Amino acid sequence: MAGTSCKISLCSRQRMGGDQEISEESYLGSFIERGDKKYLSYKRTTEDGVVDCLISFNRKEFTLTQKGSLSSKIELKPGQKTINKYSTSVGNLSIEIFTRRYELIEQKDDIRIGIEYDIITGVDSIQTTMDIKVKIKGEA
Repeated sequence: MAGTSCKISLCSRQRMGGDQEISEESYLGSFIERGDKKYLSYKRTTEDGVVDCLISFNRKEFTLTQKGSLSSKIELKPGQKTINKYSTSVGNLSIEIFTRRYELIEQKDDIRIGIEYDIITGVDSIQTTMDIKVKIKGEA
């Protein structure tokens, strides 16, 4: 995806019962704006191979699409439940997610996205908080 180069920093915190897991990652990627939507693309490497990631967002919703060794599409809309699909080497999953909070803050060369959502897994949901910071650098 052509566009403006950027640095994408993601911090994810997941809590289920008394257990908590924190993940922090940074990627170099590309930013583009089309109409009322904005797009971030980047590649991440997993144990199983490379995954192409595309985040699309506006003030109302957020979507993360992944293709490669893992394929998924996660749609988050505040106050709503969504059904999201994952395809992995061990099979396919449908996961229900309820988005509690979604916040988008845009400044000149910085974008901040804050999301709180629950992955519904049965009795206990996985409470997730994701903070995304984007620093726009210049032409790619």
